[in-house]
Amino acid sequence: MKKRFVMKKLFPLTLCTVLMVSGCAGAAGDDAAVNNEAVPDPDKTYDISYTGYWCYSDYEDGSFAEKLIEDALNINITVEKAETTDTIDLLLASGEMPDCMWTQEKTPKWMQEQELIRPIPRSMVEKYCPQIIEYYNENPLIYKMVLNPENEDEFMYLAGVTFQFVDYYLPGDFYRYDWIENLGIDLGVEVEQVSDRLYVASDGIELSKFIEIMDAFVNKDPDGNGVNDTIGATAPDWRVGQLGQFYSAYGFMKEINDVNGRAEQCYAMEEYKEFLKGFQELYKKNLLDPEIISNDRTLGWDKVNTGASGYWISSTNALNSWAMDRPPLTLLDRDPNAKILATPGLRPDGGEVRAVVDPTPAYGNFFVNANVDDEKLAKILEFFNYTIFGAGDKEVTAQLMFGEKDVDWKWDETGETPIKINNLNSGDKGTWSFSQFGQTEEVSRWVGEEPLFQAGGKYWTASENGSWLKWQHRPYKKDLANETKYEEIYQEIRGDLDAYVASYRTQAFLGQIDVDATWDEYLTELDRLGYNKMMDELESLPSLEEMIAEYQK
Repeated sequence: MKKRFVMKKLFPLTLCTVLMVSGCAGAAGDDAAVNNEAVPDPDKTYDISYTGYWCYSDYEDGSFAEKLIEDALNINITVEKAETTDTIDLLLASGEMPDCMWTQEKTPKWMQEQELIRPIPRSMVEKYCPQIIEYYNENPLIYKMVLNPENEDEFMYLAGVTFQFVDYYLPGDFYRYDWIENLGIDLGVEVEQVSDRLYVASDGIELSKFIEIMDAFVNKDPDGNGVNDTIGATAPDWRVGQLGQFYSAYGFMKEINDVNGRAEQCYAMEEYKEFLKGFQELYKKNLLDPEIISNDRTLGWDKVNTGASGYWISSTNALNSWAMDRPPLTLLDRDPNAKILATPGLRPDGGEVRAVVDPTPAYGNFFVNANVDDEKLAKILEFFNYTIFGAGDKEVTAQLMFGEKDVDWKWDETGETPIKINNLNSGDKGTWSFSQFGQTEEVSRWVGEEPLFQAGGKYWTASENGSWLKWQHRPYKKDLANETKYEEIYQEIRGDLDAYVASYRTQAFLGQIDVDATWDEYLTELDRLGYNKMMDELESLPSLEEMIAEYQK
């Protein structure tokens, strides 16, 4: 049986070696003679069918981005338009899987079992896509995800990258700081003004202080209008991303936690029980928005935008213009007197914030059709390298992201950052349709660091050694390689499981149940639904931190 941790062999691949491989790529014909590998015919135009994000029913055939790629690589691209799980299922079931595709609708294991995909030799990836190998070496957990467990010399699929969810502290929460000033509340943390109306806290707000703030927001006329018309904490979307700031107040984080060496979802922990009891009490005291039980976060946005509420959960990158439909940007636009305080979340009294972060920058699954031969595979790997990395040319990358240079965007005065002239939607002119999964550090900076966000970079940006980043933690365990039946079981039970967890949370908040008296019954029902069977699957896996330590030996 092959050893699971293959990075002992892979990790010594140095940047020098990567550069040597890259340099050799130009001499593909000579390499082929030595390595007996197929190479693309330079005089042949290859037909490549493809689908991915933003290749939907409204995709424009012959788009600007499509023609840019075709001309650069001497290929003809056919874009298969598939935007839903059903259309992708139909595409695969009908035997019409494209030559290559990005999708996360199906697991690599399933694609392999259905014999829909072919393996991708590591040597060919090293030759044609050395930059992706460099990223894998820097983030060795990705190898656990993409390598064939039966043969460490080939990939089942390739993962792209995004640094939006690893190089930034995203799970923040926001307060009306002008209200806090009006009320004269001492937050117990240092606060810095980083721009005209944006303030940032050095640490999370303690739970007791949060309760004091909510009480003042509800009962002490924070906006000074003489009317008792303000409310407490608004509804997040309990399903979205890694937003777990309420949980942090009770000493745990969203996702999978370590409970005495066993992996447990947050909603099955004793700390979660305390969270439910605590928020039941806050709801009883009218310190929570009555609609906090909702999954519709737009209800909360409306209450913040109209001045009814002064606290909401969001992500720090909502300070960028993509989030113009929600606070804080809508609030700042509508109310010239509003000031915003960003914090890293809540924490227990005397404790620390706990936030969850993605274990790797891996992003998306790039599959190659089983019927593709090695010669065409080489061309597809050139396509992969060009579309997500611009083949090393940042101007190509910018055009695939933002459209035509000097028409849709231009370089800033430093020549380092694209400045939009036209705000294209994703998919317009083929933007993002091919490049979605190539969000390198540079691209992540282009799309995620606008001036207001940059103003607080010393707190939440890795490139500035953000002081909040120390509170981020990877999930305790994750089946990166889909080795167990965890995901299979989850997909089978998720509907009933999620509905039950949400229902119990709602009943607890509304005071309809005694949490202490019903907790054992709650855990029993989770077990009946298959929760413990699902979590038992992770028992055979090492923790993510153990995996990393093993790779780095």
